[in-house]
Amino acid sequence: MILKECFDAKDIKSILCHPEIYDTISSDNCIGASYFEPPINDDYKYIVGYVNDKPISVMIYHKYLDGNECHVQVLPEFRKEYAIKFGEQSLEFRGNLPLYAEIPELYKNVLAFALANNFYVINTINDGYIKNGVKHLVNILKYRG
Repeated sequence: MILKECFDAKDIKSILCHPEIYDTISSDNCIGASYFEPPINDDYKYIVGYVNDKPISVMIYHKYLDGNECHVQVLPEFRKEYAIKFGEQSLEFRGNLPLYAEIPELYKNVLAFALANNFYVINTINDGYIKNGVKHLVNILKYRG
């Protein structure tokens, strides 16, 4: 797997707009995947993992509080083999600012993955995420790195 900063919206969208991923990351008030365009500007950094020149994963960094927030996505068929490795390697691009993540309580597997990889909960937001008409608590996490 090769990781590099990516400015190609097509490569980024090939991961984020995958039906399983987009359904998970989008709340009820989000636009449909066919209308989504990733912001490509100085406030966002996209690290994409490639296997045989095919994009299989993306780590997104963007401004948040006193640092950056991160979001990691790996195509379902590559998670078993590459998720942990990609998560670890993509954190090397984080810089020196504090790093945060927001994870709805609904996604217990994602929260467990973050907690197992040096993140810890610093706060929660009640009803911070709405999915299928149901309000969910959102965990705000900070990286120990």
